Amino acid sequence: GRSWNIDGSLERPFDNGLFVKAAYNYGVAKNTIDPGSIASGSWNGNPMANDPNNPGLSYSANSPGGRFFLATSWRKEYFSFGGTTLSLFFDAHTNGNTSYTFANDMNGDGVTNDLIYIPRNISEMNFRQFCVPASCAGTARVFTAADQATAFEAFIQQDDYLKSHRGQYAQRNALFFPWVKRADFSIQQDVFTDFARRRNSWQIRADIVNVGNLLNKHWGIGQRIVGGNAQILTNAGADALGRATYQLKVVNNELINKTFEPTALRTDVFEIQLGFRYTFN
Repeated sequence: GRSWNIDGSLERPFDNGLFVKAAYNYGVAKNTIDPGSIASGSWNGNPMANDPNNPGLSYSANSPGGRFFLATSWRKEYFSFGGTTLSLFFDAHTNGNTSYTFANDMNGDGVTNDLIYIPRNISEMNFRQFCVPASCAGTARVFTAADQATAFEAFIQQDDYLKSHRGQYAQRNALFFPWVKRADFSIQQDVFTDFARRRNSWQIRADIVNVGNLLNKHWGIGQRIVGGNAQILTNAGADALGRATYQLKVVNNELINKTFEPTALRTDVFEIQLGFRYTFN
């Protein structure tokens, strides 16, 4: 395999108590396999499209992508007994990567690790009608081949990776998650005095983690794959001509229509922390 990184930073302290630092990093890591703890696990868990014994070079599961951060603070002391500090840290980074694979064993080798083919157009799609629930009884929802082809074409068009790699097999770990953008803010108030010829100080501090989410409920939220994984196609078998047939993924009783959706984790919402500290020498 191989990897490379490029990064740079700029920082500047000012005489008025202001400090600013900004940095950017971008990196790519590629390998032939992301090794597991045992050989069989490494083989079973390695998404591929061709020879499993010669998988070829592709993105590592730890390929870093990009990151940018900005850190700034300002401190002002006054009347020889107090000081106020304001700090802001903004971070934006690639939030991981994954692979577009079939939801079942496409090539019959006993392993579910087959990368999908991205059709050039609707004429290369060969969907098979199915129902939810599968019995097709009563009020079951029927998804025709035409319904699935239309939905899959729309899905490809909204997905930047699929749209730019039509007519190819998906690459291992080439689907990168959108950047996560979050900021933290803190305000710190210090009061100090000399007591018994020793310096004493009291500090009250408020930290707002993910402050953007406090200002707007749509800010500071991560993204995840809709349905929990990128297994958007199932191989349903073969048609009369021996061509593979497919079924498109269903989410909440509807054909999948987008790649990402907002996460709902503790890190996606703001938190406020209050602290008090007394320091003496």
